[in-house]
Amino acid sequence: MLPVVNILGKDIGMYGVAIFVGLVLGTLFAVFHFSKYYDIKKEDLFYAILFGIIGLGVGAKLLYIITIIPDLIQNAYRLDLWTTLLAIFQAGFVFYGGLIGGILGIYIYSKLFKISFKKLLLIIIPVIPLVHAFGRIGCFFAGCCHGMEYHGFGSVVFTNTPFVKPELLNVPLFPSQIVESICNFIIFIIILCTYKKFKNTYKPIALYCVLYSIVRFVLEFFRGDTVRGFLLNLSTSQWISILLFVVGIGIFIYDHKQKNKEQNT
Repeated sequence: MLPVVNILGKDIGMYGVAIFVGLVLGTLFAVFHFSKYYDIKKEDLFYAILFGIIGLGVGAKLLYIITIIPDLIQNAYRLDLWTTLLAIFQAGFVFYGGLIGGILGIYIYSKLFKISFKKLLLIIIPVIPLVHAFGRIGCFFAGCCHGMEYHGFGSVVFTNTPFVKPELLNVPLFPSQIVESICNFIIFIIILCTYKKFKNTYKPIALYCVLYSIVRFVLEFFRGDTVRGFLLNLSTSQWISILLFVVGIGIFIYDHKQKNKEQNT
């Protein structure tokens, strides 16, 4: 694929470039579009997003480390401490860890500066699928989060990347990164088109939780990297998807009850 791009004589990882583009576009949508429905200062929203980005990075890395603990224990005798730490921090992120960490970062900011956590979430959550869509494009360029062996329409072949197991190099694989990216773009468009109708409710958040959890649960069956761990034939991300789906349905029910309560009042 295209793991690096040369900019002004320097090689820069395409994964980082894609994430950067996604974060910039997501921030612009949050600050200049979704925020107009709520009385949040743009500078507060910007700093809340920065806290969320920090939490995203920390959470994504921590969950990755948790999922590879068995492998670390198994290979501890082969690698020295420095080599192990370097390998951990050079590669490996789990999106759900980033989602949890990002929300926690936003929560911390809301408490520190006494800003409505609900309003911050209602402004920032809708742009997550947009940012994530670009993140998956970055995954495609790097070769990580790849699919299983697949010889049908749209299959892709990775020839030289450390993120694909040697036995799967030069083998047609399912384009899981691109499929997930397209699904995230669609989720973002759905939220964007329905946001005005659902303003001042938790429905945009519930919509994201339900739609993405379904997408991720299904796509996990087509993933070819099994580093995330398995329990009862379901991956870590699938178990989190089930939880996220339940949370989304719970938010829909809560929001509906709140609306009925307001109407009765």
